[in-house]
Amino acid sequence: MMSHNDFPKMTDAFDQRVRQTLDSLPEQPQRVRRFPFKRAVSIGLVAALCVGGTAFAAGVSGGFPLFFPGGTDAPITEYVTTPAPGTVVDENNKYRMTVESVLFDESAGAGLVSLHLENKSGDGVMPFGILELYPQYQNLPDVVWSSLSECYGSEDGQYNFNVMYDEYGFCGSAFYLDTSRSTENDYYIEGAFIPSGDYTPGTPLRFVAQEVGKTQTVSSGAVIGYITLEVSMSDFEQLPSLKSADGSLTLSQIGLRMTAQQPGEMLVDRIERIAVKMQDGSELVMRENGARDGVGTDQTLYALGFGPDAGFTSDTVVYVLAQTFDLADVQSVVINDTEYPLAA
Repeated sequence: MMSHNDFPKMTDAFDQRVRQTLDSLPEQPQRVRRFPFKRAVSIGLVAALCVGGTAFAAGVSGGFPLFFPGGTDAPITEYVTTPAPGTVVDENNKYRMTVESVLFDESAGAGLVSLHLENKSGDGVMPFGILELYPQYQNLPDVVWSSLSECYGSEDGQYNFNVMYDEYGFCGSAFYLDTSRSTENDYYIEGAFIPSGDYTPGTPLRFVAQEVGKTQTVSSGAVIGYITLEVSMSDFEQLPSLKSADGSLTLSQIGLRMTAQQPGEMLVDRIERIAVKMQDGSELVMRENGARDGVGTDQTLYALGFGPDAGFTSDTVVYVLAQTFDLADVQSVVINDTEYPLAA
């Protein structure tokens, strides 16, 4: 997903390690995630720490400089939870993970988290790889994720980052390395996540790092991926939202959720265009697959579809949005050719 020259602010040693990692990885295109029948489950046995903190003051960056580099996150600043320094942290003998900020919207089911991972040994070993896309998917001007560096663990001892709920409930998620802030032994990571259809509102979330190659057994007897780092969030500031008259569509400042009213292929496969229509008639195009004008657009950070084929009773798709706006300026959402007027 990144070129080999995307680390100008890092040390030569760190740059060399990243280049070696990239050279050894297969290239993969970005795609919408669907919730599978059989999920890999995980649960931590380490002590979970509660998130306690305050929201950012108005006018200050909303806590996600990688996702909102242009300061377009102003509408969400008062809803971002920022733990007091040193309170939401877990560590093992190699690394220390701290939650810097969290934004979770239960109404649409979309969330953002900013993590800081410190290498305690100072040996410059980054505990994850960087996913590289095919060249044709890289650095596209209208595709947000094409310029981001996705983190993932593929080798024993490396880490995968995830968001969990209940004993072993999983959120769909994607975590990205902020290369402009990271150094050889400090890694700043931002993640977008979406709970699945079995998430119950009010259930606390946990942010975990799972070590590849190790497993553990939970109280239910399930064998799951080993969680080496874990911090928990028990409270958050709920975002406002708008809904369509039939209740099938919910829009917040970071999320869009839609439930299908008709049978057929999965809803996520039927949606070709998403636009937020403002009161002045202008549109913010969030996603367009290029069939209309030959130019693809994707202003979403992550998407998750779950429906009957994955064991759920409804056919639903959720998007984490990469553009924010004032809900007071929104009049509707256009899905393909259908306009859905919205109200609080």
